[in-house]
Amino acid sequence: MEDCLNTSVVEFYNATAGSYDQLYRDEQFLKYAFLQEKNLLGGFKRVLDAGCGTALLFEYMTGKGAVDFMVYVCLDASEGMIKEALSKVRDPRFIPIVAFIEETPVVDEYFDVAYSITVWDNLEDKRKSLSELKRVAHVVVVSQHHKSTSPTPASIDPSFQEIGFRVDRFFVYTRGGK
Repeated sequence: MEDCLNTSVVEFYNATAGSYDQLYRDEQFLKYAFLQEKNLLGGFKRVLDAGCGTALLFEYMTGKGAVDFMVYVCLDASEGMIKEALSKVRDPRFIPIVAFIEETPVVDEYFDVAYSITVWDNLEDKRKSLSELKRVAHVVVVSQHHKSTSPTPASIDPSFQEIGFRVDRFFVYTRGGK
């Protein structure tokens, strides 16, 4: 697992997990509102939040009534972030997993949607991450910080289409191109 992500990045998120929501909630909620405007929140039964952090997306979705999911998997490489998420979420549909996106421990095509918001620049192997997300989900939503110097998801995998900008640039893949 440590080969996939710089250990110092995981250590940073472990150390800052307790203050993450206070620092980033408003910014993250702006991004989620953009996804809601694009009809990319709600209507999915099996949700993967890849790089879920403290479960802010779960908080946003449940607060906006986008709760038709039966399973919500919160996957993050930071055990500290997962612990913080568990301290605030009390929902039997919420399943936390400590793992890297590059090694998503899920069967093929299980999820209706996979979100990977504000994670792109922390991924060690971006190509493998996109491949894993596409392997496990029918729809994949990835955001990339607008000041990022990393290659875009679309430049690595042309099946991802840029859909717009709100704090981050957003890219979507849909199985079958629909």
